[in-house]
Amino acid sequence: MSEHEMTCKNTQSLLSHFFDHHLDEQQRETISEHLEHCSDCSRVLNDYKQLSVLNQAIESPQPPANLWAKIQQDLDGQPADPAPLILTTPRRQVARPWVVAVLLLMVFGISFVAIQSRSHDHQHTMVTIEFDEYLDSYAASPQQALKDLFSEYPQRTVSVETATKQVGYRPVVANSLPSGYTVESIQLLKMPCCECVKTICTSDSGDPFVVFEHDAEQAIWFGHREKRQCDCGGKPTTVMEFDQQIAATWRVGKRSVSVVGLKDVQEVEKLMPYLGRDPSAG
Repeated sequence: MSEHEMTCKNTQSLLSHFFDHHLDEQQRETISEHLEHCSDCSRVLNDYKQLSVLNQAIESPQPPANLWAKIQQDLDGQPADPAPLILTTPRRQVARPWVVAVLLLMVFGISFVAIQSRSHDHQHTMVTIEFDEYLDSYAASPQQALKDLFSEYPQRTVSVETATKQVGYRPVVANSLPSGYTVESIQLLKMPCCECVKTICTSDSGDPFVVFEHDAEQAIWFGHREKRQCDCGGKPTTVMEFDQQIAATWRVGKRSVSVVGLKDVQEVEKLMPYLGRDPSAG
């Protein structure tokens, strides 16, 4: 078994704990780095996400329609069962309706809370940041693709300073951009995993591209496109080519930066001195 296969085997065996935040910080960082560079493990991670979606689609059980009528009958001393139990002690006969009512409420109440809690937990932890469909639509209409990116999540346009206060770090565009490049807007996205920064920019050729910043532990899904590793300006970078465009992702501190819509690796290298360092570090 090759070293790569062994790494994949170990990573996939820990994915469940990774989703449930049961690993220490070093293990999570190691797995996150592996997921960025391994399409096989990314596919497994996406399978977990699909399972999470199915789990969320399961409706919470509803109480029987006649539950409250039965409880009311018991409270009024009217037997809900046509053939009630005969109790010989008057004291027990009085207590029985209250016991039934309390037990029924406890059973359905506990079931509802448990299912809601489980659904919320999976929604928070089993999240993959997906660029797959975005890359498909970008080739057809870059401007529309920029609007549609993560449009299912609440987002608002903010300043650099507001974004910094909200997410706890300065967006990389605070470093400015090369001559001819401009920042069109900075948006905060409230995603299940975290609050993220989405910055829409324009290159010196007038083409739009997006810079997306998020917690490094959240895996990124670019579909089944071929990835390659390269060194861009001294920064280890994962690059995907699609329809004569480039998508790239790298680490900045404890977060990941993903850029979609650049022309080639040379343009990634051109931007790396600006987008590859943490403005908070000086």
